[in-house]
Amino acid sequence: MSVSTKETSDDCTQKAQAFCDVTVFLPKEFTLDSGESLSRPELRVRVYGDLEKPAVVVTGGISAGRKVADAKDGKGWWRDLVHSGGAVDLEQFCVIGFDFLPNAGETARTITTADHAKALVDALNVLEIEKVHAFVGASYGGMIGLAFAQHFPDRVEKLCAISAPGRPHPSATALRGIQRRIIEFSLKHNDPEAGVALARQLAMVTYRTAEEFGERFESAAGEAAGDPYDVCEYLISRGNAYDMEAARYLTLSDSIDRHRVDAEKLEVETLILAATSDRLAPIEDLRRLAGDIAKGKFVEIDSLYGHDTFLKEVSVIGPHIHSFLEEK
Repeated sequence: MSVSTKETSDDCTQKAQAFCDVTVFLPKEFTLDSGESLSRPELRVRVYGDLEKPAVVVTGGISAGRKVADAKDGKGWWRDLVHSGGAVDLEQFCVIGFDFLPNAGETARTITTADHAKALVDALNVLEIEKVHAFVGASYGGMIGLAFAQHFPDRVEKLCAISAPGRPHPSATALRGIQRRIIEFSLKHNDPEAGVALARQLAMVTYRTAEEFGERFESAAGEAAGDPYDVCEYLISRGNAYDMEAARYLTLSDSIDRHRVDAEKLEVETLILAATSDRLAPIEDLRRLAGDIAKGKFVEIDSLYGHDTFLKEVSVIGPHIHSFLEEK
């Protein structure tokens, strides 16, 4: 295995900077669960802080990536949780984020959460990290964390999985299936950007709750038939602003629905956080998952924000994560 010549693990140790990027070239023998090989076998990793400190891997939804704790203008997607003095304290831990596979232009189409777990092991080997103190993952990232803990229990001490089931609920698969068919339809009509935008609009509806939409938007009609309602204008703007190539969206969406872990094989200390209002990861599924894990703990959170609770309720979930990481 090798790393990019631009940044090495030694660079991360020696440079006095907030973070550094490492490109891990996966070994030639790296094979996906599907039997395919990656045409672009590399994992982009961002390391925050000192590699000599205990390491915490942090991952989020399919739109998240290695930019975990960057300032707002750097698009750090969980900067309110991961910072000096934060729930994941950069004064105490080295934080590792990574971009999900597939990379742009990848020809392999079937990639699982277990594939990501295997790729992460290669990255940890390059960084010379034998065992991480914790894996903190939300949504898709939490699913990867569950797969990582199942397949590589000797590489992680603790797992915190937020809004991440052991397997997807059929109703959530149904909604994602519609999103994928929208994109496939758009590809047939040579307009992939429109398909991704529409799929993202539908996804945004599933991430939040009816109650939140009721508080935020009016139901008054536009001046003319066909004019978008205010809630529709919001969704259209979010869909148009979304930047992901169609093929990558299809692969990551499909990866969620292929996700499976055997909770009874999870041996590491695990904290499962669940939102009562989450439609994509129903709380009963997560309660059952925690109960099936030998060292599982379960915390439920009342929230208006559904599946996006991990992004919107940092002040609520943060103390639970902080306490879990600090426990001896």
